[in-house]
Amino acid sequence: MSAVLISPAITYLVRGWPRSGFVVADIAFYFGSARWIIEGGRLYREVSSDYPLLANIIFAICRLLGHFVHPGFWGFFTLWIAAAWIVFFFALHRVAKDTTMLAAIAWLGPAPIYFALLRFDLYPAVATLMSLFAIRRTAYIEGALWLGLAAALKGYALWMLPAYCMYMVSQRGFSWAIKVGALGVAPIILSLVITFIFAGQEGMIAPFTFQALRTLNGESTYDTFNYLFNLSAIPDGSELRWVAQSLQVGCALAAAAMRPRSFDGLIDAFLLAILGFMSFSVFYSPQYVLWLLPLVSFSESRVILISTIILSWLTFLYFPIGRFLYDWYPALLKTAVAAVSLIRLFMMFWILKRHFFRG
Repeated sequence: MSAVLISPAITYLVRGWPRSGFVVADIAFYFGSARWIIEGGRLYREVSSDYPLLANIIFAICRLLGHFVHPGFWGFFTLWIAAAWIVFFFALHRVAKDTTMLAAIAWLGPAPIYFALLRFDLYPAVATLMSLFAIRRTAYIEGALWLGLAAALKGYALWMLPAYCMYMVSQRGFSWAIKVGALGVAPIILSLVITFIFAGQEGMIAPFTFQALRTLNGESTYDTFNYLFNLSAIPDGSELRWVAQSLQVGCALAAAAMRPRSFDGLIDAFLLAILGFMSFSVFYSPQYVLWLLPLVSFSESRVILISTIILSWLTFLYFPIGRFLYDWYPALLKTAVAAVSLIRLFMMFWILKRHFFRG
């Protein structure tokens, strides 16, 4: 009886009422991307998706198992939320047990819980967390494989690989750096090969084409600059994408140039790479806060941890609250977006300060 009553309600939220539809819109997209497992069709050809192969496998497993719970979106939604709770509590347990109380508090912020349940980014974040636990106990091969898994789920994790290779040079030598570098890219290369086999070149590049052509979405650091100065000093276009991508690559190389020799130094390098990737992207999404949590969980800097906790609360103010109230209070969203951007930039500054002071 409950399924009969709730399923139409979910459908109403997704398709009917626009203001609440964005809350479960991403899960509805995951559901649609996985229809090939039930209805047939080739992924990336007849069934479009903006996510890499490994992500779509998770969607497909959830949809297949959810189909036995209740055919349609309700079964998928139920299983998705249940799986997310399990994975989130697993991560929280490991963090609370093996890191610090402040790190656990960071995971318990409103934005991490909200996006852990409703967005896919929880899975690469937890893969990154497992990588860091492995690296901390000097299981470097396992750490590289977990990092490669995170990259195959969502490519941002690749930006940490150069710093990890430099860390391995200091720990085990150049040959180990090559080894972990190869293992770090192996999962995504294997995914691309498999995708090419069943979907061809067009299907293989489909998720990356979508990301490469994205433009300013009103939530990036560049948008913050325009908000603060009340003008459009930074225009959208191909030139901005080129500059943004160059800055992102530059941050990954700068993180490697830090030449981390300790685990804490490696965490700082990883944070610089990921914060740079987030801050200099032409678009930004609020669930990216999940990307930071595994890294700050191991940080020895209370400033970084407290900044992340503040970032979490401000992110929740930006989304969903700011987005929900945008028609009535547009300044709330813009102010929260600006605050989130400025905290990210502050964290980058603080990491560089720690590095040079430590050096």
